[in-house]
Amino acid sequence: MRSVAAKISFVFLSAALFSSCKKNVVFNDITINTFRPIVEFSDVSGFKSVAMDYTNNQITVDITDVRFMIRSDISKESSVKVAISTNVVNDYNADNGTNYTPVGVPLFSLENDLFTLSPSERSQPVRIRIKPSDVAVGENAIGLTIFEVTNGEISQIAGKLVIALSVKNQYDGIYTLDGAFYHPTSSPGYDPFTIEVEMHTTGPNSVKMYVPDFGGYYHPGLFGGVLNAFGSQEPEYTVSPATNTVTVQNAFPGAVTFYTMAPGFNSRYDAATKTIYAKFGYNYSPGPTFNPATNREWTDVLTYIGPR
Repeated sequence: MRSVAAKISFVFLSAALFSSCKKNVVFNDITINTFRPIVEFSDVSGFKSVAMDYTNNQITVDITDVRFMIRSDISKESSVKVAISTNVVNDYNADNGTNYTPVGVPLFSLENDLFTLSPSERSQPVRIRIKPSDVAVGENAIGLTIFEVTNGEISQIAGKLVIALSVKNQYDGIYTLDGAFYHPTSSPGYDPFTIEVEMHTTGPNSVKMYVPDFGGYYHPGLFGGVLNAFGSQEPEYTVSPATNTVTVQNAFPGAVTFYTMAPGFNSRYDAATKTIYAKFGYNYSPGPTFNPATNREWTDVLTYIGPR
């Protein structure tokens, strides 16, 4: 009798489990494990990168989704309010050792901050209106938080989100810099070096050199056999779309002016190979004329590796 009873109990238990599993399966093979309606951002890590093409016009960008947690069983609608929060970015910086600048109003706005989620529409896109040219320079990020939920609760894990913004033109990317630096007190003549750099968009046709090894906007140079970063020199390369000629300016406020070397060198952009060629420097005396006793001069060949 015990054996028969055990078999009958096992049959009933198996049927109950099968029925329960079959009823609670949503999103294909994902099984509901909570009857609490939890609302979260779809980027559950709390961080996301969004890249935009450079433009002076305001655009609309999809940045994330607000949704019911995929394992929540949902029986009725919920209204969800999303808010902009610079504190979310500041807290992320403190926790991760990053230096993102929080972007707030009026540089961007939410297209909509109130969303309605339902059993049939569990997710809604979150969009912003922004002018990419306003956030083209520096490390910028926006912070979002799920502020209020009716008929549900805010996720303790994915209720906040940091979105790092990057703005890119066609010259933006990671490059190998094969350079040579001339300084009158460094011997002998031009000292060649190779280093990986990033070119960050600053305008529709301009990029500024960022050196990851030194953690900032510099131009490196081999001086006395040692690779150095020159702190008051931030070279910005501008390509003329009509001719592909390249000019280089010093973007560091109040510092020396660069002169792009035209005589004997064709500073240019090769679109076929995505290579930047430039020769420039400062302390020319008089004007853009090479003087071995005073000149400081770089010769750059920047070969594109890929996007950053």
